[in-house]
Amino acid sequence: MHTQLNKSLQVREGRTELDTFHGDQRTTFIYPAYGPNTYAQVGELITKANLIKPTMADTVDLVHAAFHSDDKYSKEIREIMKNYWLWAFTGNHYIPGKGVYIAPDPEIRNGRPFMEESELVKRLEAHDPSVRFVPFGFKTGEMTPNELSRNPYILALVGEERAEKLVEIASKHKNKPYLLGVTSVDRPST
Repeated sequence: MHTQLNKSLQVREGRTELDTFHGDQRTTFIYPAYGPNTYAQVGELITKANLIKPTMADTVDLVHAAFHSDDKYSKEIREIMKNYWLWAFTGNHYIPGKGVYIAPDPEIRNGRPFMEESELVKRLEAHDPSVRFVPFGFKTGEMTPNELSRNPYILALVGEERAEKLVEIASKHKNKPYLLGVTSVDRPST
């Protein structure tokens, strides 16, 4: 945090960094969390701090780590999940009669995520690994942890290994996982 107390004194306080790991990849989350606030406002705060917005895959790593630790940070992460939202900056663009395109960090227009099918198609055709497409037909609603780990939408959203992490997280709860998702739309929707 940077504070200017007067013209001759500026203060920068230290920040706490929480590292998660996925294979050889390390992702650092900053504590305290940004929010609670809207998706666009939290994203803007993260960007203004010159940080990278976490994808859904990154957020799975954070939550998985929090469920395997009992420190004060992990407890707070679980509490935030219970009472608020953990925003993940992975966009979903639904196309009528087709399915959903998934890509990281969508543009924000008028306070909402914005994605355009033609641009996503170009990126897919260029073999951009950050863009995925899942045709409609994937299961939503309540399912077993095993069904969740094999769900084509979840696999496109977070990948196979992180889907397994979601199974571990889901096994910590008494209720079955519930995938709140869109299975059809009458117009493009992000």
